Amino acid sequence: MVLKETAMHTVNLPSFRIFGVQTRTCNADEETLKTARLPLLWHDVYTELVPELSADAPVYGVYGGYESDQDGWYTVTAGADQKPKKCNLDLVEVTVPSGQYLVFSGKGKMPETVIRVWLDIWDYFKREDTPHQRAYTADFEVYRGREETAIEVSVHIAIK
Repeated sequence: MVLKETAMHTVNLPSFRIFGVQTRTCNADEETLKTARLPLLWHDVYTELVPELSADAPVYGVYGGYESDQDGWYTVTAGADQKPKKCNLDLVEVTVPSGQYLVFSGKGKMPETVIRVWLDIWDYFKREDTPHQRAYTADFEVYRGREETAIEVSVHIAIK
């Protein structure tokens, strides 16, 4: 059964801004290291941006600019909700739109935990009895904690 280990709930959120670095990718490209763009994006964020943040500041991954659905191209912005005074990265600003989000959460080792949560999300939305429909406007991940073995991740999926 889906969601054995992943907690889930809905929230209505106001819009907010994220400052970070971007790349455009698709899930098919992320399946192999040769074409994957996200590992380098996250490496840059954790080596250049995160050290400039307060120890308890969450880190975000914002997904937007969807070409179609989970199989199409999309833009990922990895960053924070505060713009550091000092950072060697060329940061962009994105706005996460207000709206209703279905939140899937997990805690554990990275990257296994976030992969498991996303697999649960895709399984959930494939089910015929799923009461929610993805909006494909903007989705986002929130990472709390700096220990690679005990990261808390919440993935917010925009729903109609």
